[in-house]
Amino acid sequence: MKEYKINNFKEKLFYEELENGLRIFVVPIKNKTSFAASIVVKYGGRDISFKTNDKLNNTPTGIAHFLEHKMFERKEDPFTYYGKFGTDVNAATSDDYTCYYFIGNKCFNKSLKYLINWIQTIDINEEQVKKEQGIILEEASMYKDNPNRVMYNKIKENIFVNDPKKNKVIGTDEDIVKITKKELELCYNSFYVPNNMCLIVTGNVNPNEVINIVKDETKNFKRKNDVGKPVYNKEPDNVSKDYEEIEMKIGIPKVNVSYKINKELFKKLNIKQVEFDLYLHFLISIALGSTSEIRQKWIEEGLFTDSFYRITEIESHYVIELYADSNKPDELIKKLKDNIKDLIIDRESFEREKKIWIANEIKSIENPLSTLYNILDDILDYNEFIPNKIEIIRSLNYKTLETIKQNMVFDNNTVIKIVPINYNKN
Repeated sequence: MKEYKINNFKEKLFYEELENGLRIFVVPIKNKTSFAASIVVKYGGRDISFKTNDKLNNTPTGIAHFLEHKMFERKEDPFTYYGKFGTDVNAATSDDYTCYYFIGNKCFNKSLKYLINWIQTIDINEEQVKKEQGIILEEASMYKDNPNRVMYNKIKENIFVNDPKKNKVIGTDEDIVKITKKELELCYNSFYVPNNMCLIVTGNVNPNEVINIVKDETKNFKRKNDVGKPVYNKEPDNVSKDYEEIEMKIGIPKVNVSYKINKELFKKLNIKQVEFDLYLHFLISIALGSTSEIRQKWIEEGLFTDSFYRITEIESHYVIELYADSNKPDELIKKLKDNIKDLIIDRESFEREKKIWIANEIKSIENPLSTLYNILDDILDYNEFIPNKIEIIRSLNYKTLETIKQNMVFDNNTVIKIVPINYNKN
C-alpha cells in the first residue's frame, strides 16, 4: 500500500491496486465520526458506441443510466439494507462515469461489504426491463419541466456536433423504450469489471481494514482484458446551434452563454494539464466568478440576480459555460460576450484568487464528501490523485496566465435563453 501526503496536511491518502485491477483510494480523516464511500465505474451516458474484442457495439442513448437503475434490483435492495442503520445510499450517472455511494456514521464494515458485492452481479429479466422503461420515462418527463435540467441538456445539444456528449444522459424517449435485457447485460459485462473501476473511501475509517475487506469480498471478481473501449466521433470547432430561445413556466429569464475552445490552441505552451486547468478556472473566475468586480457591478446595476460558471471538456475541446438569472437577458448576453472577449486580469486579482483556492483546499479536507469528490475529479481528469494541489497553485504565475489569455479564441459559442411564457409579448 502506497502513502501520499495531501498538501502537507496531517491527512494522508492510502492507495493500492489489487491484482484484479481495482484501484482503492482511502483518506482517513481524524476527529470525524462520519464516512463516505463510492464505487466509480468508468462508463457513462457518453459511451453509447464501444468496441469489445474489435467488435463495434452501438447502443441506445440513456443505457448507462438505465443500467444504474437495474443495479438496484436486489433480493434486499440497497435502500432497505442501508436504511437499517440510517446510512444514505444512492447512485448517479454522468456523461463519463457511474457511481454508487453511501454516507453514514455507523456500521462501516457492513456498508462497505454490501457496496463491494452490490456491483459484482446483475440479475434482470425482460419483465423488469419493461417495467423500468415506464419508470424512466416518468423521470424523463419530470426533467422536461425543470428549467435547469432543460438548460443543461440544451447546452450540450447545441455545443456539440458529433460527440455523443450532446445526448441526454437519461436518453430520448424513443431510445428508452428500445433498451433490451441483452444490451444491458452487454454493457454490464463490458464495463462493470474491476480493472475499469475504483473505490474511494474517506472519513472515519482504517485504511488497512478497508483494503482487507475489499480483498476478501472481491476474491471471485476477476480482471477482464476485453473492457469496452468507447468510440467518439471527431468533433469540429463550430457549434451545432448558435442561438435558441425556449418558453417555460418560470418567473425570471435564465441565460446561458457557452464557448467551445479547441485544446490545440494551447498545446504549444507546454503546460502540464493540471496547471492549465487551474489557470483556466482562475481566468474565468477572476473575470466572472463570485468574487469578481464586474459581477458585483452588474448585480448593483440589476443585470442579474444570480450567476455561476462551469468548465467542462472532451478530449479535443473545452466548454466554458456562463449562467445567470436576469430580468434584462439581452443586455446581459451582450455584456457577457463583450466582457469575455476583452478580459482584463490584473496581478492583484490573480494573487487573491490563488489564496481563495488554497483556502478552499484546506477547508475541503475537513469534509469526507468533499474529499471524496476531489479525489474523483482528479481520477477522471488525470487518471491519478494530485496530492500537492496547494503547492501547484502557489507555483502558478501571472505571466503564464496572460499568455493563456492571449491564446483564447471565443468565436465558437451558443446562446440559450429560457423565458417566461409570452415573455416577448409583454
